[in-house]
Amino acid sequence: MRAKINANYHWVIAALAVLAMLICGGVGNSLNGITLIPITESLGVSRGEFSAAMIAKNIGGVGLNMLSGILFVKFGYRKLVPVALMLSGLGFLLGSGAQTLMVMCVAGVIEGASVLCTSAGNPRILGAWFHKHYGLLMGIVTAMTGLGGSIFSILFAKIVASYSWRAAYLTVAVLYFILALLFALLVRDRPQQMGLKPYGVGHMPKNTKRETDDHWEGFSMAQLKKKPAFYLMVLGTLLSSICGYMALSVVSPHIQDCGMTPEIAAGVQSVVMIGLAVTKLVFGALSDKVGAKAMTLVSLVSLVVSMLLLANISNITSAYVAALAYAMALPLCGIVPPLLMPSLFGYQSGAKAIGVLYAMLSAASMIANPLTNSLRDLFGSYRPVFRGTAVVAAGVTVLYIFLYALAAKERKKLERQTANESE
Repeated sequence: MRAKINANYHWVIAALAVLAMLICGGVGNSLNGITLIPITESLGVSRGEFSAAMIAKNIGGVGLNMLSGILFVKFGYRKLVPVALMLSGLGFLLGSGAQTLMVMCVAGVIEGASVLCTSAGNPRILGAWFHKHYGLLMGIVTAMTGLGGSIFSILFAKIVASYSWRAAYLTVAVLYFILALLFALLVRDRPQQMGLKPYGVGHMPKNTKRETDDHWEGFSMAQLKKKPAFYLMVLGTLLSSICGYMALSVVSPHIQDCGMTPEIAAGVQSVVMIGLAVTKLVFGALSDKVGAKAMTLVSLVSLVVSMLLLANISNITSAYVAALAYAMALPLCGIVPPLLMPSLFGYQSGAKAIGVLYAMLSAASMIANPLTNSLRDLFGSYRPVFRGTAVVAAGVTVLYIFLYALAAKERKKLERQTANESE
C-alpha cells in the first residue's frame, strides 16, 4: 500500500495544495466578515479604525509575496511553508487574546505569512510536480477559496454565536498548526526526491482554434513597457479589483445592518463563497469557449448590477440574489488577469507582466477594505458606498472596452511589422 502511494505521490501533493487553499483561502474570505462587528464592539473602535488591522495583514502578505522567489530558492518549499503556517497560526493566537487595536495590527502582520502557502507557494509546488493537468489543478485549487469561505462562514458564525470571536481566532490558529505539521511531514519539494518524474512530463497541450485566436506570442516585456494599452490594463486591473473587493469583507456586516440576524448574514456570505468557487471554474471553462475578453465584460457588468442590488437589499430573497450576482463579478479579483493578459498582449511577456497585475490585486485589497469601512462610518451605511462603487464600475467597463480596441490596434500593428520583416 505504501509503495503504491509513493508511486502516485503527485496526488498527495495536489491534495495538500487543495487542503491548504481550502483552509487558508477559506479563512481569508470569511473570518473578517463574520467577526468584524463583535471585534469592533469588543475593542471599542469603529469599523474604519479596525481596517488598520486588515491593512497590516495585507502589508505582511505583500512583503512576503515580493520576497517569495528569494525565500523559496534559499530555503525550499518544504522548509519554508510549515514555518510560514506556524507563524500565521501564532498571529491568530495573538489576535485571539488581543485587547487593543495595536495588538490586532501586530497580529495581522504575522497572519500574512500564510501567503507563502497559497498565492506564492501553490504555483511553485504544483509546477514542480505536474506538467499535465497543471492548469486544471490551479483552477481547482483557486476555487477552494470560495468553497472554504462558504464552509468557514457558517462555522465561524456558529462559534461566534455560541462562544465569542476570540474562539473563532483560536480555532484558526489550531487549524494552521495542524496544517503546518502535515506539510512538514508529507511535502517534498520535487518528485525527483522520491525517484519520480513530474506527472505527464513532456506533455504539450492541444492547440485548439481558441488558443490560436486568443493565445499568441505577442510583445516582449521591453516592447510592452512602451505600449499605452499595457498601462491601461494595469489601471483597469487596479480599479476593477478595488470595486470588486469593496463588498467582499463586509457582506455579513451589511446584511446585519439591513436588519437581519447574524445567522442569515453568514448564510448569505456562504452563498457568495460557494458562488465564487463555481464562477472561477465556469469562468475558466467559458473563456476557452468564448474568450477571456468576453467573459471579463460579463464579470464587469455583473459587478455593476451586484453593487446596485447590494445597495437595495430589503429582505432575505433580495440578499441572496445580490450575493449570486456578486459572486459572478469576483473573478475580476483573481482569475481575470492571467487569462486576459495573453489574449491582449501574448505569451512572451506573460510571466513578468502578470507579476505587475498581481501586485495591483494586492494593492486593491489594501485600498478597498479600509475605504469601504471608512465610508460606512462617514455615511452611516454601506448602501451609498455600493451605489458609488456601481458608478465607478460602469466607468471601468467603458475603460476595458477602450482597452480592447487599443490592444487590438497594437496587435495588428505588430503583425504587419512582423510580416514586413519576414518578406
